[in-house]
Amino acid sequence: MEDFILPLEKPKPDIQKFLDAVSGQKVPSKAPMVEYVIDNAIMKPILEDMIGREWVDTSDKTEFMGGQMNFSKENVKTINQWLDNQIAFWYFMGYDFVRVEVSLPLPAIAHVTRDTATGWEDHNRAWQGLEAGVIQTWEDFEKYPWPEVTDENFYIHEYICNHLPEGLGFFTCHAGGVYEHVSRLMGYEGLCFALYDNRSLLKAVADKIGELIYKYNCKLLQFQELSGIFQGDDFGFNTQTLIPPDDLKEFILPWHKKYSKLSHDSGRHYYLHSCGKVDDLMDDFLNDVKIDAKHSFQDNILPIQEYKKRWGDKIGLLGGVDVDKLSLFEPDELRAYVRRIIDECSNGGRFAVGSGNSIPSYIPVINYLTMLDEALRQ
Repeated sequence: MEDFILPLEKPKPDIQKFLDAVSGQKVPSKAPMVEYVIDNAIMKPILEDMIGREWVDTSDKTEFMGGQMNFSKENVKTINQWLDNQIAFWYFMGYDFVRVEVSLPLPAIAHVTRDTATGWEDHNRAWQGLEAGVIQTWEDFEKYPWPEVTDENFYIHEYICNHLPEGLGFFTCHAGGVYEHVSRLMGYEGLCFALYDNRSLLKAVADKIGELIYKYNCKLLQFQELSGIFQGDDFGFNTQTLIPPDDLKEFILPWHKKYSKLSHDSGRHYYLHSCGKVDDLMDDFLNDVKIDAKHSFQDNILPIQEYKKRWGDKIGLLGGVDVDKLSLFEPDELRAYVRRIIDECSNGGRFAVGSGNSIPSYIPVINYLTMLDEALRQ
């Protein structure tokens, strides 16, 4: 393995410096690093082999996604160990914050299969199909087991806030945004039919989820250590938005506007991760929703360098290292590619370097380390 400068022996995170850089308040001497999600398959070998920590797997009793945690004494110990590993990873890998997200329990139809990533074949991957979801009628809506927002949903947030090293910030959100959960519960086909056949039901589902996430964010923003909301809500794919932009503006974006205002009123930032070609929504993101930074970029849609030219003086741009290239390039080629992004996007600030989407299980660990190493050598 290459002679990486990671993990850092004496990390010096500075969340305020990160926030100032992304907002354009100050232009840093080098671009900070950012990430949205890092898969356990990448974290585990780094934590064990490089940082020297013992990996802890979660289970159906300790899994935080979906709010299904069982708080027995044994399970809390596992949860705490897992969270300690999360904090240690982000800290020693040179980030200025830790990002962990949690969802309320919103059961839906999912497909599950074994992961194909090397060394992770005994774990599962889940995805959503296109078929009709669990809510197709008003009767389905009324019978759905809508959750309540309670203090129990925020155990991991409280734990992280109470265990942050000096200078390390904390970003989080409700795992899955309004659009994503509407499409999960109605199914993509069901959602598309509802746009024409039953817009009132679609609005009811969107508003129900929107209100739940609003209450969730109200709770999150009570944590003084929270740096901001870094919300994910995927609106697009390679060539356009998943539903017409006007429908997203009618049903979904008003909720993001409320979340953004809520964050700003508390003195925190509001970042948006949204995949795909969402150019038709950028003016709304900037001028109506008023997000502070945009995450998720693909070179085959529009490279982050082009985003920088169009919107880099108005908004923070996060990430930009195309996941396809991060997966397939040889380390030397990847290092040069990352360097070009840094050189072309750092001018004037409002930029942080990281993946264009996330770090999934199939990214070679050496490529992930190469990206970070090059970022830290600015």
